[in-house]
This record gives sequence, structure tokens and C-alpha cells, in this order.
Amino acid sequence: MTGRISRRDFMLRSMGAAGGLLVSTHLAGCRSKGRAVPPFGEETLPQAPPVETTYTDATPVAFPYLEVSGTPLEVGRAIGSRFGDLIRKGLDRRGEWFRDLRGFALGAGRSAYDVFVEAARKHTPRALAELEGWAEGSSVPFEDLMVLNLKSEMEELKRQSADGNAPPGEAHPGCSTIVIVTADHIYHLHNEDGDADYADLMFMLRVRPAGGVPYLTLSYPGILPGNAPAVNAKGIVLTTNFIGSREVRPGVGRYFLDRMILEAASLDEALDWSTHPERAFAFHHVLTSLPELRSVAVEVTASRKEVKPIDGLYLHTNHLVLETMKDEEQDEKYVSTSSTTRMEVLAAWAGKQGNPLGLTPEDMLVPLSSHDRKPYSPCRHPEGDIRGFTLATAVFEAPGKSMRISKGQPCLGRWMDYDLP
Repeated sequence: MTGRISRRDFMLRSMGAAGGLLVSTHLAGCRSKGRAVPPFGEETLPQAPPVETTYTDATPVAFPYLEVSGTPLEVGRAIGSRFGDLIRKGLDRRGEWFRDLRGFALGAGRSAYDVFVEAARKHTPRALAELEGWAEGSSVPFEDLMVLNLKSEMEELKRQSADGNAPPGEAHPGCSTIVIVTADHIYHLHNEDGDADYADLMFMLRVRPAGGVPYLTLSYPGILPGNAPAVNAKGIVLTTNFIGSREVRPGVGRYFLDRMILEAASLDEALDWSTHPERAFAFHHVLTSLPELRSVAVEVTASRKEVKPIDGLYLHTNHLVLETMKDEEQDEKYVSTSSTTRMEVLAAWAGKQGNPLGLTPEDMLVPLSSHDRKPYSPCRHPEGDIRGFTLATAVFEAPGKSMRISKGQPCLGRWMDYDLP
């Protein structure tokens, strides 16, 4: 496949590229008010006002919630300080998997790890500064959080380094997305699935980054915001679906690009970030502009991309389906179990709808709450060795004024509405 490189070539290019990527830069902070985040590159940033935080404890129907403002470094420190215990619990619960990944990343994969760090420093300095703040605030070593935020890239490199004989890595549970776009409304719904170990560790963030675009997001402990459902003050909605690509290259990790999408001032800028020319790995995004009633699906690997405007009903799980992408090499075991099964359930539901454009969000929650084909159903509950768990379901509507999110599986009916940023 065009663009694929071997592990040996990757490591050689990594060691050569590391010097070229090293830059001298200040940690990202405030910019002049109202100026959009530049799509790529760096800048010198003025001093920001002091950090401010407001915290609300979890309830039976709501995740713990933190409002925070300041420079990316200050925001990260506040998040790390408030949720450091959840970050440590997440790493402890997944200790065997994480120790194995960390051992590879800081051992045999160290040259690649260093390139990923410097690529983040060059192309996404605000995101890297925030992660450094998470480490400072939580007292979790920065290298641990960096490895966690490179887990997809490092897992694939580790697999390649063992010539396919690596021990089992992370079992990606996947996510399910349904979108309907008409001339007068958009409904964008998403099941956020993860490992059951995260079930009581998720939290909500409302961030006002100095000089950037405010955003509201669900967040994983220790992973930069943007991987879970989010919306920003420009009305840009972001949901993501993991893709088990077999291609990885030196560049910017996928979680760093997600974090920068949160500050996009427009849908086109969000697209620039999701298809960044220095991206290291695959991903699927649905990006929606609520004010414009416009939604697009984006599938990328490290070397290829396709952007599809959504018109009518759109479904996605965790494998590449767009015309120019569907033949890309993927983790076939993952595709043939969890992802294909959930897609078949969603497609069977869609096939029974006479006029899908007349569906309501409540109608769309029916398949997302389905346990058909469990444990690989759209609504995920752990079963035996299968750890997949629907951590939350997010509902975005236009016209609309809120982000509606469930705490846990949508079948439980535990919902909370959050005002848009």
C-alpha cells in the first residue's frame, strides 16, 4: 500500500527525523483575543489571566464536572490536580497492559516515542503544554501520560516489532455513530464505548482556554480532551471512532489532533486538523457545524484520506467504509467481530425506517440502546472476558441549545443536559 513503511524504516526515519523536528519554542499559552488558532505551526503567546476553576461532584445521573480557564499549561494543571486520583486509578486498573506498552515505548520504541513528542511540540504546542500541565497537576510522570496518549501508535509499532507475535494489546471496544442531516435540522448521536475500567472514572470539562475557543467535552482520565464527544463555542461538534489501521508513521499522534479540533473556529479548520499532513495514524471523525447545519465524515490513515459530506442518514462504527478507504489494511479480527456486528445492527434498524429523514433523536436512541448481538451490540455491557462498556451517549441537535449526555449506557436513561459553550 502506498505510504506504508516497515518498523525498521520507521525507526531509521524516526532517529533521523528527531533532530529535524527539535524546535526551540515557548509553551503555548494565550493569544490575542478573538484570533483563530493557526491550523499548523507555532507562535509566541502573551501572558494569560490567572486560572479559574469551578467544580461539581458526580451525581447518579451526571459525571463530575470542572469549569476551568487559563493558558493550556494552567488548564492542564487544574485538570490534573482535580482528577489526579482518577488518572492514577485508570493506570493502576490497566496496569499489566500499560506497563507492557510503556516498556516498549521507552525501550525498543524510544526513538519513535521521541519523534512523536517533538512532532507534538512543533505542530500542536498548545496540546502538549496542556498534557504537561496534566502531569504537573496530577504528579503522574509526563512520560506515562505521553505513552497513554500515543497508545494506538505505539500498540501498532509494538505489534510490528514482534512480527505479529506480540502478546494481546488493548482490546478496543469501539463506538457507534448515527447522524441525520436535512435542510432544517441535524441530529448527531454517538455511543462512546471504552474499557469497563473507565466506567466510574470519566468526567466533564468546560474549558475557556486563554486566546482559544471555549469547549465542552466528556473526558477520559489521562487522555487529552477530544477523544470523547465534544462541542465548542463556534458550534463545532466532534465525535470519533477508533480505526485499527496497520499503518503508522512518524508524525503527530491522533489524540493531539483531536485536542486541537476542539479549538477550531470553523468546520474547515476542524477538517484541516483531522487531515493534518503530518498525522501519524488512522482515525474516523464526524464533524458537525451546528450553526451551518453541515456535517462531514472523515476517514484517514497515515497516508490516505477521504472527506464525505453527510446528507440524510449516516452510520459508522469502527472500520473504514468510505469508497476510497475501505480497502485499506485494518485489524481484521477487530473489524469482523465488534465493529461489523454493531454496524449490522444499526443497518438493520435503518432498513426498517420508511423515511429516515423524519426520525427524531428519541427514534435514533432505539438502535443505540440495542443489545442485539451482545456482547458486541451497540449498547455495550461487559460479559465474560469482553470488556466493552458504553461509557456515555451524546446527543447534539440543531436547532438546539444543549449537549445531552447519558451517564453510562443509554438503556439506563440517566441523562443530563449541558448548556452549549
